[in-house]
Amino acid sequence: MMATEPEVGLTGLLKDIDSDQWSTVREAVDQAGILLRQGGLDPTAHSLVGQRLAKLSTHPKWEVRKALAHACLHLRHDTFDRIMAALDLDDNDLVRNAAKRTLSRRSELSRTDMLKDQHGDLMLRWLEELEAKHGPRARNAARRVAEKLHGQFVKELNHEMVKVISPLDASLENIEVEISKTRSNPDDLHRHTRRARERVRFLISILESLRALTQEVEPDFQTESLRSMVEEAIHLVRDRKKENRVMEADIRIDPALTVEANRHLLLQALTNVIQNSVDAYAGTQCHPVITITAHEHNGSRVQVTIADQGCGMSEEAVKDAFQLFATSKPHGTGFGLTIAKKIIESDHNGRVYLESIKGKGTTVTIILPKEQEGREW
Repeated sequence: MMATEPEVGLTGLLKDIDSDQWSTVREAVDQAGILLRQGGLDPTAHSLVGQRLAKLSTHPKWEVRKALAHACLHLRHDTFDRIMAALDLDDNDLVRNAAKRTLSRRSELSRTDMLKDQHGDLMLRWLEELEAKHGPRARNAARRVAEKLHGQFVKELNHEMVKVISPLDASLENIEVEISKTRSNPDDLHRHTRRARERVRFLISILESLRALTQEVEPDFQTESLRSMVEEAIHLVRDRKKENRVMEADIRIDPALTVEANRHLLLQALTNVIQNSVDAYAGTQCHPVITITAHEHNGSRVQVTIADQGCGMSEEAVKDAFQLFATSKPHGTGFGLTIAKKIIESDHNGRVYLESIKGKGTTVTIILPKEQEGREW
């Protein structure tokens, strides 16, 4: 059977890459780069070309190594990373500079690929709207900020996941060891299984918090009694944990005071803040007392304060309080205040501030528009 044209072309290309003539090798590398860029290779052929190109990272001629730096742009990550690691340490300045340009271009392509998915389409539309209103400099600045936030989020999420998954894996390994024993100890099996399930539930709580943080909610604003909402939030907190039931709430809010709000979302924000205040008494000898006040602020807004006299926070902790995963609680996810901030500021066009003194307590101040119409701050 005669070989097909692509097979003949690939065979010739691989042969030229292995040639003893460096000029032939360089031309073959250029041709391989074109094929990779065009996507004209099936997975098997892509892998074969990648393997051959990887061997050229130590080729004696710098011209070949420089051509390789350009050609490997569209290789798969593992092969690309291996070649770049070698070229980044190359003795020739031209080769190293070519590798740096390729790394930069690869980063741009990765960001472009990220922007092609569903959320990326939405991001592109936002950037286009921003550019139309404020120009290309505003668009570029917003894109850079978004990329940095995305990178920070992925890094922090990975860190938190590893903290949970590693001990979970250890618990499962202990279970496996116990099962393999001729006479396993049921108590040990139950203990390891219980720990594994606790960690799985913790993972689920993180994922549910992520969903709450990122979900898009249709605005459904109604005029609500602020005191009624605070009272309901207190009940919800008391029902969360048995130890919360001893909490005392001193509510100083006029029943006639109202705000336009999405009741479900604002309740979630209030319960998260109040729960944080209750948790601040853990490890202290004080009985948990939460003081909640509210009054009109500048005519068109309402100011709510939620204060406790719990353990308080250091200056550094205050700075990080609304950051994702920031928590000092042994079993906390670090999402409570982050979600509250998102609901208050993004969903309700409000503001939230936190003041705290270590050993004396914390006060959270929430400012909300009385009416959401126009949503102008």
